[in-house]
Amino acid sequence: MTRGPRLLVPTGLLVATLGVSTLTVQAVGALEGTSGRPVTADGLDAPSWVSVEAAGLDREPISPEGLTPQGTIDPEPGDAIWHVGSGRVVPGQVGTAVIAGPVVYDDEPDVFYDLPEVTEGDLVTVGYGNGETREFVITQTQQMSKEGLQRAPAVWGNQKDVARIALITCDDSLGFRSDGHSRANFVAIAEERTG
Repeated sequence: MTRGPRLLVPTGLLVATLGVSTLTVQAVGALEGTSGRPVTADGLDAPSWVSVEAAGLDREPISPEGLTPQGTIDPEPGDAIWHVGSGRVVPGQVGTAVIAGPVVYDDEPDVFYDLPEVTEGDLVTVGYGNGETREFVITQTQQMSKEGLQRAPAVWGNQKDVARIALITCDDSLGFRSDGHSRANFVAIAEERTG
């Protein structure tokens, strides 16, 4: 089976900047979310699925995954992941979590194929193993170069005010690099709904 372009977010600069070793990325432990309920990296309180109606995602399974040995975020075809390490929190914790998925595999639509259809105000729901859910509202969307994504404050900044999710996939509209990967990524930022 030929492997087509997938999400490939080079994070070598990020790893060097944050001092994160690709071999020692670990899940964070239990922390409070903005609602005061615990959010953990494993067990029943861990995130287990994501829904984004505007992107055709309905209870898409998500699992924790760290950097590849090459220092990239690179989910397998058909998989959506929440990124563990690089100072990112578990989806639902105060801080910025990263959920990533491929846009195409073998020239066929993959998990986040319709993510670029979302707009400000669309809802993102994260479900947890204990049956709880949390809703997030998309506040911004943006196409970013691979290099720009590595330094994007909305994704990698150390904000401690709200529970935020950065949903990331490839964006093929700017074409492909010589290694077959897209030149850009699509990023949607969502913040936990309050009130």
